[in-house]
Amino acid sequence: MKRALFLLVPLAGLFAGCASTKLELASFSPVAVLGVQGNLVVHEVDSANEIDEDAGGMISDALNKALGGKNPEVSTAQNRVDYAEECLRLSLEDIAGIQVVDREKLTGSDNYKYAKSNLLSFMDTSVVATGYEPDMLSLGAKKARILMKEVGAAGLISAEFEFDKRISRNQVSAVVKMKVRLFDERGKNVFTKEYMAESADKLDVHGIYDNKYDKEAFVEFFKPVTETVIRTFIMECL
Repeated sequence: MKRALFLLVPLAGLFAGCASTKLELASFSPVAVLGVQGNLVVHEVDSANEIDEDAGGMISDALNKALGGKNPEVSTAQNRVDYAEECLRLSLEDIAGIQVVDREKLTGSDNYKYAKSNLLSFMDTSVVATGYEPDMLSLGAKKARILMKEVGAAGLISAEFEFDKRISRNQVSAVVKMKVRLFDERGKNVFTKEYMAESADKLDVHGIYDNKYDKEAFVEFFKPVTETVIRTFIMECL
């Protein structure tokens, strides 16, 4: 991905959750990216942006994880999360103008390895950005302070993505949700907020009993929408 400012793309919708306070990202510099992860299977969401639980849920996700498959929506899951991680890091540097701790310095630190969860499950279908440990979206204050001291960070940030689709009026669009957590120099979680954006681009859907569309073309919609939710978060906190 080229190192450049990400343009705000036209939105079909943009929503954000509640934040406890207005923060300035500059106060977290240098910041370390604690973890980035997303979902394996692209689920369909309804008009209320909720996942249709009748579509298979965790069992379906676990089967997709085990079988892999030729479905581009599944096979590109790792690429989506890795792109989101890279986009977050570069946007913090290029848009917010703050220093980001090298990924290898964080993930190679003793305290990062110590803080990780050792619980792995077949039913866990989360996709973790390359190089990171699973379930590292939050830490207790003490562990966070020790980790920041070791890597020379003034704050920690984590991002949890959900990549979905919306089918309406025989067209499909990409929906991206992002939950951001920020931890200050005390290791306290001082900011948690969710952002959501939907692609302006859509593809025609065919079929009466099953939804058919160009899935290879569809998964490309996620990149600009991912850039949008990240940019919106950063611009809000400048």
